[in-house]
Amino acid sequence: MNENINHVLILGCGQTGLSIAKYLDSNTKISFYDESKTALDNARNLFGTKKNLYFLGDLKELLFENVDFVAISPGVDPRHPLLKRMIKKGVTFHNDISLFFEKKNLLGIKVIAVTGTNGKTTVCSMIEQIALESGLKAKAVGNIGLPILDIDQVETLDLLIIELSSFQLELLNKAKIDVGVILNISDDHMDRYDSFKQYFQVKAKLFDLAKINIINRDDNKLDALMHKANLSFGISESNNKYDYILSDNNHSPSIERGDGFAIELNSLKLIGEHNKFNIMAAIACIKSILPNFKHFKIGNLKGVNHRLERLKNLQGIEFYNDSKATNVNATITALKSFDKKNIFLIAGGDSKNQILKPLEKYLKQGVSSLYLIGQDAHIFEENFNFIKSLKITSHKLMKDAVLSAYEDAEAGDIVLLSPACASYDMYKNYKERGDEYKSIVEEL
Repeated sequence: MNENINHVLILGCGQTGLSIAKYLDSNTKISFYDESKTALDNARNLFGTKKNLYFLGDLKELLFENVDFVAISPGVDPRHPLLKRMIKKGVTFHNDISLFFEKKNLLGIKVIAVTGTNGKTTVCSMIEQIALESGLKAKAVGNIGLPILDIDQVETLDLLIIELSSFQLELLNKAKIDVGVILNISDDHMDRYDSFKQYFQVKAKLFDLAKINIINRDDNKLDALMHKANLSFGISESNNKYDYILSDNNHSPSIERGDGFAIELNSLKLIGEHNKFNIMAAIACIKSILPNFKHFKIGNLKGVNHRLERLKNLQGIEFYNDSKATNVNATITALKSFDKKNIFLIAGGDSKNQILKPLEKYLKQGVSSLYLIGQDAHIFEENFNFIKSLKITSHKLMKDAVLSAYEDAEAGDIVLLSPACASYDMYKNYKERGDEYKSIVEEL
């Protein structure tokens, strides 16, 4: 870091905040702040009290005095009145992504950045798997799990893949990104943003940072960004011969381009139409950055944990873990993946002020029973109790919901955890929620 950085305030002592603290020069004084005593105590145990300070409770203006910059974690809402006041005063704010790009020049390293409401982690994982199998040195970081500042020997990489959430894009105004892709956009984090327009504008920042922009041309909510896109992917026809199209000639799906490039998808083991879109986006990114790349071993691709993860078959009943479905569109995607199957759906949690109505069509089509958990279970019930074909029950514990679903299901049915909600009302994160579900299913 810059030698003139003497004092930094870190807001949020979770994984990202601790990663930033480790990244700073050992001589830098750090003021740690968190609303959680447990998180603050953890930071204190790691970094000590010899020169560092620790603050709990309400944010106060005095915390911002004499700091060179403020490092903010994704979970801290920048709409906080005091933070808005500090920004107006000219206080410099960073997150881990902006710090990374300020320090690293990344000469010789190709950078792909992926954003969107759903599918980001899967696409980043696909790009990483394909690159590694070809012998390239590649690493997926960011919102996918590994904080970007925790990468070892970044200078040895051929390819860096960054998953960018809207929270991470909020403070990112300068970056070296070779290819940026926006997969889709739908209502999410409406508890964080004042409007969908504001959420859209944050996502759209990626196209001002990347050299080559790739877009999903079939998502009409992204139409306003089409003029900024160099390439697109989708099912619909395109006039650009370098755009990617998902074709299904004679029931043999393939990804094609107008210039003759084609990859058959028969070997793809991942279920769901959405994964064909995901691999199409991944291929578009790789070919844009490495035009001569040919090593697409897609038959070896594995899905990510907690995303339509098949757990087991018990007496003919299939159990799937889709805890990563933290919004309505993600759950719709999961339900569409089990066409003509009888689904017993476990859902609920913190609905984040989403509009739940888009779920109605899919609940009517393929869901026999809905088992609700979490703080907003009553909102689901209020929205869908008129569906006569749908049995709805509420449960205080995940275990009760799983046992009820298992009791109701029969051979050939699907028991699916796909909450359509955030997990923070009951769990630390979606991973902890998914792990509990997996543990319960394993014990059945």
